[in-house]
Amino acid sequence: MRIFRLLFFASSVCLNAFSQDGHGTISIGAGGGFPAGGYRTGQFSDSVAFSAAYEFRFLKYIAPEVGLTNLIPNYTNFSEYGTSVSRERVTLLSIGARGVLPLANGRVELFAGPNATHIWSSQAELTKGYQAPAWLLELDGGGRIAIDRGHHFWIGPTVRFSRDGGRPTEEWVSLTGDFAFRF
Repeated sequence: MRIFRLLFFASSVCLNAFSQDGHGTISIGAGGGFPAGGYRTGQFSDSVAFSAAYEFRFLKYIAPEVGLTNLIPNYTNFSEYGTSVSRERVTLLSIGARGVLPLANGRVELFAGPNATHIWSSQAELTKGYQAPAWLLELDGGGRIAIDRGHHFWIGPTVRFSRDGGRPTEEWVSLTGDFAFRF
């Protein structure tokens, strides 16, 4: 928890230092979430994914970002008493930065960047079982296009790939269509 507070404080200082010329962007999205591989995710199904993010663009090509992705897969438990299926929740909170490439006079943007991602789940195997790490590395990327003349409203896809570095592995992928508002 201390590292989260430290990251929050550092990002607040950076945001305030550059707030004169910056642009904030809030986005929400919906799409699909997929367990991409690994021992821990083998019994999870594909699911819907919901995302929300805030980025602060204080430089033309760099934007710190905080995002939240929520997946709702089915979990299949095989036991000696039979098979049971339950609906679970997997939440990924990411903190990182994006490199942004503006195109077409700022009307189109491509972005990509690394994030540190904290995972929560209602399924104990992902968070407590096997002494799973609480942090994953995430890479995200995507694009968006302005749908108004003032460049306040944007739409586009975002893909996120999260993976831990340990054994047994855990990998998640989400692909969402996002709607964003820039102020």
